[in-house]
Amino acid sequence: MTQHNPKTLGYRLPAEWEPHAATWISWPKNKDTFPEKILPKVEETYCDIVEALRRYERVKIMIDDEGWISIVEEKLEMHGVGTKGVDFRQIKTVDVWVRDYGPTFIINRENRLGGVKWIFNAWGGKYSDLAEDNDAGMKLLLDTGAEVFVSNIVFEGGAIDTNGEGLAIMTEESILNSNRNPGLTKRKIETALNEYLGIKEAIWLRRGLIGDDTDGHIDVFCRFVYKDKLLLVWDDRHSGPNRDIMNESKRELEMWIERYGLELELLFLPLPLDVEVLNEKVPATYANFYIGNKNILVPVFGVKEDEVAINIIQEALSNKEVVPVNCSELFYGLGGIHCVTLQEPMHR
Repeated sequence: MTQHNPKTLGYRLPAEWEPHAATWISWPKNKDTFPEKILPKVEETYCDIVEALRRYERVKIMIDDEGWISIVEEKLEMHGVGTKGVDFRQIKTVDVWVRDYGPTFIINRENRLGGVKWIFNAWGGKYSDLAEDNDAGMKLLLDTGAEVFVSNIVFEGGAIDTNGEGLAIMTEESILNSNRNPGLTKRKIETALNEYLGIKEAIWLRRGLIGDDTDGHIDVFCRFVYKDKLLLVWDDRHSGPNRDIMNESKRELEMWIERYGLELELLFLPLPLDVEVLNEKVPATYANFYIGNKNILVPVFGVKEDEVAINIIQEALSNKEVVPVNCSELFYGLGGIHCVTLQEPMHR
């Protein structure tokens, strides 16, 4: 494990739309997260994700043991999905949220792969059993052969987004939360992100949307789609606390853009009004999309806002094919496509 500063070795955090070698996922099996009644629908969503991605990049599926290979292959076959481009990796996981417990991959000027392993404490200690996936994140990193950098900061991948050129966006609510890093100041976090990820400038929003268990992850409501283009969930049809949060975030972003002269175009995504699974409202959002090598996987929910969101995202990323993926049941677990995927950048 390397103890040098990644930044001094020329590493940086690439944007999600930069070329991938692979996408990592963990096959769903935790029935506390996805009850028996909806697990088949979640597996169907996974089949759609695998089929869309495997055409243009490797898909690395984490499984507990060899016995799971035939199980997953059968599920894929049932849904007409082949296994060409699919690799099975024996890494035991408790749950599917690889974006958060996995490493943050970085690349250097020689296109060498590195990875930062943060501490994962299951979103501020909310789930003691899921915190065991901290180990899975390290095993994933070691499996890639990447240069390993270890941080003592509690951090999740869904808490940050970047344009690949040193600009990141985050929320104070998540990263500065006392259930993660008590006593760590914003300046110390920014210093760490600069040293580990090459982040030169950070846009801080005060808080994120209410509805999931991440304490305001950025990847459910504000995403870069190009170096100078941001998509923000902002929908004035809503009432209640999320309306206030969306309006607040819009004002904050406009302030950042004006105050610091940032050349950023701000585009707006709708927020689905009512998506229910098992008689419970789920925190559905279109911003939790995943950008693959040649396509962009967009969560849809069978509601009227789907088409509007697809058109906005397609226009924003016109060089990628939009692939709508039914995700209502996946969001019952309080996360979406971006939460269950992790890109491994192209490297030598």
